[in-house]
Amino acid sequence: MRRTLVFALLTALAGCAFRGGATEDGARSLRFYLTKTTVQGNKVLDACTRGYHTASRFEIVNVSLLRYDGSVGVTSDDSGMGPPGHAAAYGAEDALGWVRTGGSSRFTETAGARGSASTNCAAWTTNSPDAYGTVAYLSDRFTSDGGAPIPLWDGGAERCNLSHHVWCVEDHAAAAPEEEPPRGGRRWRHHE
Repeated sequence: MRRTLVFALLTALAGCAFRGGATEDGARSLRFYLTKTTVQGNKVLDACTRGYHTASRFEIVNVSLLRYDGSVGVTSDDSGMGPPGHAAAYGAEDALGWVRTGGSSRFTETAGARGSASTNCAAWTTNSPDAYGTVAYLSDRFTSDGGAPIPLWDGGAERCNLSHHVWCVEDHAAAAPEEEPPRGGRRWRHHE
């Protein structure tokens, strides 16, 4: 029950937060994408195109506040204007990508921590088959087999010698242009 309530609350907040490409403070939404090429763990920090950087999972957790850049990123047959979801049918082109953890340098997998997001190929410096990094993907399901809601993002640890796409996010968002005052130089004021 609690998990369903949390999912419903997060879904409602995400829907309310979407404001047509601009945030409440007037800045436009950051763009993000999943690289078309794949790289091993020691090349992750160099994979994003100019104007983008390797995303921390915390930078892209709320996709309703972002815009997917399909002009440079992976797309699928039914992506529309959004990012591709995870599906077994993609095979080698699976929409799975390396993502920064927000933690300290780490390359060993924590035993029994399914879905852990703590490994990062020693801060993305190694492609050793004995080291691990974190990958993330957008789920292609709404609910589990039992009907419980499934989180939007999922992922886990992968060996650093494997090649995966990389999640990238724009370096910064430009502020939205100021609204021009009406002609005559005075701003309209509402009198009650």
